[in-house]
Amino acid sequence: MAFVMVSVAALALSFWLHLRFGDGLLERISSDSMDIHADFDTFWQSAETVWTGGSVYDTGARLLNLNPPFWAVLLSPLALLEPLEAYRVFVLITLVMVVGYLAWMAGELRLRGGWAVVAAVMLLLSSPLMATIALGQMYPVLALGLVAAWWADHKGARIASGVALGLTLAIKPTLAPVILWPIMRRRWDTLGAAIVSGAAATLVGAMVLGTRATMEYVNVLDRATVSGYWDNASIPGMASRLFTDNGFIEPIVALPGALPVAFTVGIVVVIVTAVRLTRETEYGAEVGLWTMVAAALLASPVTWHNYLLLLGPGVILLLARGKTALAFLLLSLQFIPPSWPELWREDGTLLSAIALTLYTFILFAHWLAFLTFEDEKPAEPDPASDLSPDTA
Repeated sequence: MAFVMVSVAALALSFWLHLRFGDGLLERISSDSMDIHADFDTFWQSAETVWTGGSVYDTGARLLNLNPPFWAVLLSPLALLEPLEAYRVFVLITLVMVVGYLAWMAGELRLRGGWAVVAAVMLLLSSPLMATIALGQMYPVLALGLVAAWWADHKGARIASGVALGLTLAIKPTLAPVILWPIMRRRWDTLGAAIVSGAAATLVGAMVLGTRATMEYVNVLDRATVSGYWDNASIPGMASRLFTDNGFIEPIVALPGALPVAFTVGIVVVIVTAVRLTRETEYGAEVGLWTMVAAALLASPVTWHNYLLLLGPGVILLLARGKTALAFLLLSLQFIPPSWPELWREDGTLLSAIALTLYTFILFAHWLAFLTFEDEKPAEPDPASDLSPDTA
């Protein structure tokens, strides 16, 4: 009952925020300005270097490219189009991907039709997905790769699972802790396939764009800093926001060692998840991947609010396994729009600092829901209970 009440409150808050501030997401999606579609503009300009030469990481784009050369190679066909036309094609492709992996997950789990529709509609209208589409981000591609890895593992196709996992990590190396999913379950064939496919994808990027591009990517990651911006939902992001001079809000208190401690806590979250994977084989096959994804997002230096999109398939799994109230709560929390910080960012109080960390709490709620998952299977009948008094 508590989950239902919080879910209703989250939905009511979401609708009120939309009415109070508006988000203009549909206007942003339909906008002709590439400044609005800033992430895709960065991707497009990096992909253009595949055809024109030059540096993948010095294109003049407003946002810094934090993705490996392999991603630029994958998007290179879109660079043959004009930026706005390419963006619209990319949006259509990603929408097909989202609908596809949600239907794929629901079908594999045999989720009842009514709940499948409810979950799909809520995830398609969720704040992370709408903002992802407006900015032209890559998260639907990553989510599709993760669903493919989970599905193949579920079917016993361990090598195919490893290939899908390796390609996904090659696109987004900050998800690297997810490699513990096959390691802790001793799926050595899956691990080997992941390493080979990830290395092959990285090699393709290096061969097409040159080893210099790969070294530039390493330097870009080395220069990247933890952002205290309220949209950063990771544990280090929370620590930067609450305990350091971050340039966005007044910290609660300045603690010199806050970031090292935060990274340590993130590592502990990953270790706790890994231990959970080793305890139960069935758990690892069912929800283990999504728990590890959530742990990786918590431990990462930067995890934007839109990364919650990656956990949508895991929420469908909870729904299919009878965790209806909990799944509905997580779906409702994903409705809370990025306009939430507008209520707090001009207020330098303790309450405002904590409120601006809402998305970290939401991400933590997803991780905890997956971590504590117990599949409620029907109890085995007791043979003795079938014996009548005459035969006992």
